[in-house]
Amino acid sequence: MKLRRYILIVIKKAKLSQYFIPLLAIFCFIVLALVYIFYNPRPQAVETSAQSQAYVSLIFEDAGMDEQEVHKLLEINLPFDVAIIPFLPFSNKIALMCSKSNKEILMHLSMEPEDQNTLWLSPRSIMNSTPDDEVDKIFKDAMLNLPHSKGFSIHLGTLVCTNEKIVGHLVSLAKANNMIVVDSTSSPKSLFSKIGKQKGIDVISHDVILDSKNELKPIQDKFKLLFNIAKKKGFAVGIGHLGQEGGLTTIEAFKEVLKDAQRENIKFVFVSDIVKLIKQTD
Repeated sequence: MKLRRYILIVIKKAKLSQYFIPLLAIFCFIVLALVYIFYNPRPQAVETSAQSQAYVSLIFEDAGMDEQEVHKLLEINLPFDVAIIPFLPFSNKIALMCSKSNKEILMHLSMEPEDQNTLWLSPRSIMNSTPDDEVDKIFKDAMLNLPHSKGFSIHLGTLVCTNEKIVGHLVSLAKANNMIVVDSTSSPKSLFSKIGKQKGIDVISHDVILDSKNELKPIQDKFKLLFNIAKKKGFAVGIGHLGQEGGLTTIEAFKEVLKDAQRENIKFVFVSDIVKLIKQTD
């Protein structure tokens, strides 16, 4: 009997051993599948693309003397602003051209600089001694000369921007006409931002001046710097110039960096859109 029981036990063990390896393999497969489903990290590509969207506003200043340059600029079918000096030979014509091309217009008001060099001042400039009623008239006539202007920026103006009375008056005029203000003076003494806050109007400052020499590579590098700033803080404003400081070279640099902008998920917008973005983040 003992021998028979021992033989049966041996037989049972032998049968179980036939199924042990297949069962173990199935169990391991199920465990690995569960680990892969619940613990495998998802790809980050879509997330990274969505969160890296950045906005760039470009303002091309000093328009008014050369309509051919503006024609070249308007060939670029993207949003940007053109800051036109009023009362110049082609100011009104350029404003109409820009409106037809769905570009945003700024009045680039000429103002007295600190060095009192009048060489680059334009007709009917606002001087440090200009009375309020004359400032009103210049502003009103500039609006008529440059219809559909979204706001104003400053041509030169490093002296006037420190004059609390004139700055306050200009900011009030902008607010009354539902206009934005771009402080393009590059002066640390400028009162535009401070007085703008007091009067409840957003004043936009630039992040990068794109040109100062008529050389392609340095301007392209400035564009890339602008894109990097935009990626860090979400948006950025760059100023380029028409005429001898940049002109056709700045326009060419803009065209050359468009592929970089697309690759880095940069979206070009008007400066008025930057004002909206600032309000959303406040």
